[in-house]
Amino acid sequence: MSVQPHTINLPFHGFNVPLTLCSPPNQSHARPLVLVAPALGVPAIKYQQLLTTLGERGYQTAIYEMPGTGKSTPHPRRGNDYGYSDLVFELIPEVLQALKSTLGHGPALMLGHSIGGQTMTLAARAGLTGDARVVSVAAGHLDCRSWRGPTRLAIMGAALAAHTSTRLLGYFPGRQMRFGGREAATLMRDWGNGILRGRFAPEARIPKQATLAHRPLHLCIKGDPFAPVGATRRLAALVQGEVREVAPTFPHGNPHLSWIKNPEPVVEIIEQWIEGDSAPDVIQA
Repeated sequence: MSVQPHTINLPFHGFNVPLTLCSPPNQSHARPLVLVAPALGVPAIKYQQLLTTLGERGYQTAIYEMPGTGKSTPHPRRGNDYGYSDLVFELIPEVLQALKSTLGHGPALMLGHSIGGQTMTLAARAGLTGDARVVSVAAGHLDCRSWRGPTRLAIMGAALAAHTSTRLLGYFPGRQMRFGGREAATLMRDWGNGILRGRFAPEARIPKQATLAHRPLHLCIKGDPFAPVGATRRLAALVQGEVREVAPTFPHGNPHLSWIKNPEPVVEIIEQWIEGDSAPDVIQA
């Protein structure tokens, strides 16, 4: 069991973004802080099993909502908007600063799921993650070349649908399209452009990779239709990251999302990776 969580509300582009911190009950033996970044359209509450698993192993945890998702308000609409670059260059640094101001230190590990893994990887490339280890789970590059045949055509069609719907509505109707939730227009146009052009929007501002203290780890889940291993390798290449393909951790549902229902195997892999990489491994462009 863990102590009562503490929530900090962060302002971001007209949104209130809750950042929730929780510590193990035995403070004297608390292990380092893990910061979790959710997937598109997935509320922070859905990661409770992951946070519990980390807490049982002695880690402090922190998790923030995607702006406009879960307990973050208001919902995206015309006038309440943000994009990939805003997440990378503004929200992540704001979260890290809030943690440092509150706890006196930042995270030792930054764990991002899907878009959370994408943005944390881009932040690492830009030199914004400090000495923290960066791990992505079920995250891949958007480049449509990571898919083949009819799937590639479907991905490209989704990119065009994101452009059309956001221009008409001022937001992305994810629930109706069965992808994400109600999402910010610029974010989804960035998503679509990444698919069609093979480049994340923030990459234009990061011409060269920063020096990293640790090589990032990118976990691909077998059978994940949204982040196949080719997409994971393209994402990892942005930071010279290590790629590992792992078995699904839950027997039902889309492995892209269902792993959070049984995160123990993923946490075990990450801990073994940390133990095997205890010494700094400086990575330069």
